[in-house]
Amino acid sequence: MLAKGFLLDLDTAMENGLSTCTAGSWERMEDMMMHFKEMPYERVCYEELEGRYHQLMEELREAGDAEACMAVLRKRYELMADMTAMDLCYVRHDMDVNDAFYAAEQAYYDEIGPKLSDLSNQFDRLLLDSPHRKDLEEILGSYVFALMEAGQSGFDSRLIELAQEENKLLARYNQLTSNGTVDWEGEKRKRNLMTLIAQSPDRDVRKRASLAISDSWEAQRQELEEIFDKLLDNRRRQAKAMGFSSYVEMSYFRMSRIGYGPKEVAAFRELVKKYLVPLSRKLEERRRKRLGLEHLYIYDSGVHFPEGNPVPVCVEYAPVGRAGMAQGDGADDGADNCGAGDGESAVGSAAACLEATRRMYTEMSPETAEFIAFLLDNGLADVEIRDGKRGGGYMTTFERYKAPFIFANFDGTFENAYIMCHEGGHAFQGYLKRDEEIRERCWNTSEMAETHAMAMEFFTMPYMELFFGERAGDYRAMHLEDAVRLIINQCLQDEFQQLVYEDPDMTAEKCNGLWARLDREYFPDKDYDCNVNLREGRGWQRIPHIYHWPFYAIDYALADIGALGYYRWMHEDREASWESYLRLCRESGTMDFPSLVKSAGLGSPFEEETMARLAEWMERKLTEQ
Repeated sequence: MLAKGFLLDLDTAMENGLSTCTAGSWERMEDMMMHFKEMPYERVCYEELEGRYHQLMEELREAGDAEACMAVLRKRYELMADMTAMDLCYVRHDMDVNDAFYAAEQAYYDEIGPKLSDLSNQFDRLLLDSPHRKDLEEILGSYVFALMEAGQSGFDSRLIELAQEENKLLARYNQLTSNGTVDWEGEKRKRNLMTLIAQSPDRDVRKRASLAISDSWEAQRQELEEIFDKLLDNRRRQAKAMGFSSYVEMSYFRMSRIGYGPKEVAAFRELVKKYLVPLSRKLEERRRKRLGLEHLYIYDSGVHFPEGNPVPVCVEYAPVGRAGMAQGDGADDGADNCGAGDGESAVGSAAACLEATRRMYTEMSPETAEFIAFLLDNGLADVEIRDGKRGGGYMTTFERYKAPFIFANFDGTFENAYIMCHEGGHAFQGYLKRDEEIRERCWNTSEMAETHAMAMEFFTMPYMELFFGERAGDYRAMHLEDAVRLIINQCLQDEFQQLVYEDPDMTAEKCNGLWARLDREYFPDKDYDCNVNLREGRGWQRIPHIYHWPFYAIDYALADIGALGYYRWMHEDREASWESYLRLCRESGTMDFPSLVKSAGLGSPFEEETMARLAEWMERKLTEQ
């Protein structure tokens, strides 16, 4: 994990992937909410799902009118709810990748998942070719059909074996990185427990921590590069099988990018270079002076203040044990204490941060108050770092219960607060749409979903005293500075991936040189000093999205432009901006990203005027702080 926005969350890739393809035969179960720990798990049977899908497709062929088609669609929604066990397995496997039972179950779903995607595509094809399509578009909306068309271009039965092979490679990557450890002062520490140390006010400590972390990644480099070489080969074969000139072209269909394409994204990256890269350099110089340093090195990049970054006051003075949480906390306290009373008894624990989260959303609005009570009272957040737990964070949905779930890793840094704002934004939008009858309208493309999450980061800013006390202002300034770096970094990743997948001779080793060159272009003042791993361009190997979800990164950058637009609007009219955000959340799934941005009253990220005005406002705002 890098700075604030580089949380590398899996969030909506999970939301759009597994939640649209969720399984498990629970026909005897009542549709009622229950605590996460009580949700039963039973492996779903592919043969049963296949039979049900074929039956539904036959009924769809025989449907005499649009209403008959809708009756079949409602049965499909029930089938999807019956697939919730797949999401439960994914989450519980991520909670401990070394758990043999859920590892075996996940391997099974990795095998059948592509076949289920093919069945889903076959069903969609019938809807697209239906003689009742015009009437169905009146009911479902034309955007739903546009998404189906994109899905047809991005996947079909020709890719099943390649997708299964890809899943195995990604499972290997997850196992490798989830068990990554760092040798630190005579003991082995889980890698994501090093974040607080790497942000130490003591410069020598953070330099040593930075090198120790790099040594840990360097120890896994050969395997990481081997996995990526195989992924490159696999994805090239996927593109060829589907008749595309490159994986880049195919990915735009897979990402359901409607209303814009590679040309607009390339122009967006150039706007970022023109307006935000110079701003970032000014902010870095300002940060250098604030820290009182003659020169900034890579190990200084995560620190904003000479006394250190603000951390949640609920963990600031707690003695931190080897597990990374306050000594004396049990492994499951975060989930069990979601409803902690006044929070004071839990000072130093994950429960205290969750209680601050509860208070924040309760005070924010009636809608968010209802949402957070539902989430925390039902244990729908797993936030503690444990051995074998996957890093990062995401939000997914358990379709049977129409329940959002947040997966996170509280590391004692400001990320504890940040992740509950970001993933909370995803979860809140999912909660707002939970009773939507037409389930296709609940599925967001990633740039829109990230707008929900990143905008929530800024709508929660007035409540940061709950987490940071007197240093809330420092957090707000730091978060805004990091937003600039986030957008630039995500553009770097996007251009990197485009060049990687356009070159048929690219290898993981060549990627290192490419990353180093682009890194200097987007961050010209960055100095890696003696950190060979990063200086030689291997930093991309730390980014799960580059392995798991190619071309996802730019969605964070596009989304943050809208989120920052909301932050600016908040300062002018808090009520109007919040009403726009609620409308945006409810309208998502009904129109493409450019149309939604326009409907919300936000500036298009593809227009130079939007970028220029935003850069000017941010520089002025940060100067005031």
